Amino acid sequence: MRVAFIQKDPLAHPLLMSLGAAVVFRGHQARVFIPAAERDLSQALRRYAPAAVVFAPPSGFHLWALSQARHLRDATGGAPMIFTGAHAVDHEDFVLEEGVDLIMTGDPETTLPEVLAKIDKERDLPGTSGTTALGPDGPILGPPRAMIDDLDQLPLPDMEIYRRYPFVQQQTTLGFAVGRGVLENTHAGFRIGLPELARRFQPARQHSVMEAISRLLLLRQRRPFYRRVAFRDDSLLLDRVEWLPEFLDRYQREVQLPFSCLARPDQLDEKTVKRLSTAGCRCIKLCIESGDPDRREELIGEPLSDNEILACVDQIRSEGIGIQTLSFIGFPDETPERAIRSLDLNIRIAPDHAFALGVYLSQQQEVPQEIDHLRDLLPVTVRFPSLRPLSLWAAKRGDSSLHQRIFQLHHDASFVTSGELAVRDIARIAGNMRRSRGKATPSP
Repeated sequence: MRVAFIQKDPLAHPLLMSLGAAVVFRGHQARVFIPAAERDLSQALRRYAPAAVVFAPPSGFHLWALSQARHLRDATGGAPMIFTGAHAVDHEDFVLEEGVDLIMTGDPETTLPEVLAKIDKERDLPGTSGTTALGPDGPILGPPRAMIDDLDQLPLPDMEIYRRYPFVQQQTTLGFAVGRGVLENTHAGFRIGLPELARRFQPARQHSVMEAISRLLLLRQRRPFYRRVAFRDDSLLLDRVEWLPEFLDRYQREVQLPFSCLARPDQLDEKTVKRLSTAGCRCIKLCIESGDPDRREELIGEPLSDNEILACVDQIRSEGIGIQTLSFIGFPDETPERAIRSLDLNIRIAPDHAFALGVYLSQQQEVPQEIDHLRDLLPVTVRFPSLRPLSLWAAKRGDSSLHQRIFQLHHDASFVTSGELAVRDIARIAGNMRRSRGKATPSP
C-alpha cells in the first residue's frame, strides 16, 4: 500500500523519515509531497494513488494542513486524512475539524501499520488502538497503545521518502533527532500549544549512545556531502551526567562534523558548554521562554533570573559558539507590557538571531494584534536595537502583512548567516519552491 506524507517545509523531517522507514519496513511504499514544490499537487497524488494521507503539522501550520486535507480528499479518492505530531495529539478538539479522519496518538511507527492493515481489509478505522476518530456521537478513543520502549529497534530514518525532491536530498545539513523530545520548529507563523510547551520540560526517550552514533555514521556514509548536523529535538541535553558526555566524546572522535542544537539556560553549566564546544557545537538555539521572570518560573518549575541567562550567554560566547534565542509571546492574559519584556531581554542578550514564537490558544481565541505584531517585529528589532521605539509604535498601528514579510525575510536570512543551510541549499530551495506559482493549492 502507498502512503503520502504532506509537508510544508523544504527540510528533511526526522519524524516523517522515521515513520516512512517503519511502513517501508513492513512492505509498504511511502513518499513525501511538498505542495509548494509541485506544479499540480492534486494530479501528482492521483497518479500516486495513496491508500492514506498523513500530516504531522506543528502548531501554526495546522490550519494550512487542514486546508490541504480538505482540498486533497477528492484527488485521493477519499483516502483517509490522518494526523499525527505534537499539535494533533495535544489538542483534543482537533479531531472535530473538517478534514481530519483520524489522529494517531500512539507512537506512529506502530500505529500507522495497523491502520494500513485495516484499510487493506476494509475495516472501520475508529477504535484502532492509539488513535482518536470522530464518530456519530462524538470522538471515539481507541485503546491506549504501548509506547516503544527501545527506540533503537526502529529502522534507520528513510531519506528516500524525499525522492521526488533532489533539492531536499542534496542539502548539506543532516537533520537528526536523538530521541522523542519535542522537534524544533523555528519557522514564521509558528504557534506552540500550551500542552506542547509544558511537554518540553518532561523526560523523553532517547536512542542509546551507540545507536545514535551508528545512525549518524550510516546516514553520513550514504551522503558524504553532509557538512553539518542539526540536532532538531530537545532531547540532546536531557541526561548530562552519563548519556551526553559519552555521546559527545564519541561524536567528536567518529562523526567530526560541526553541529547545532537546542538547549535551555538551566541545562548549560560551564562543563556542559565546554563539552559542546569541544565536540564541535557551532550554534545553540537557546530557549529563554519569556522575558518575564514570573512566567519563566511558571514554565520551567524553578526560578531563572535574567542575570543567570545573561551569565549563560557569556559562557556560550566565551567558547566561540553562536547564539539564537527562542522566546514565546502571546500567553493567555499576557499584556503588551509583559510581552515587551521578552523584546528587552533579547536586546540585552544580542543574539545572532531571535525567534519569537506565538502561543496557540484555540481556534476561537486570537492573540491581541499588538502582541502578534510585536512577535513579528522582535527579530529585526533585536538586530537593530535603535529601532525599538519605532517597533513599539508599529506594533500598535502597522500593517500586519508588512510585519510578517519583515519576519519572514529576517528568518530566512538567519539560516544562511548561522550556517544552518549553505548558500547553495538556499538557492536550490528557492528555485524549486517556485513551481506551484500560479497554480497553488488553497490555503488559509
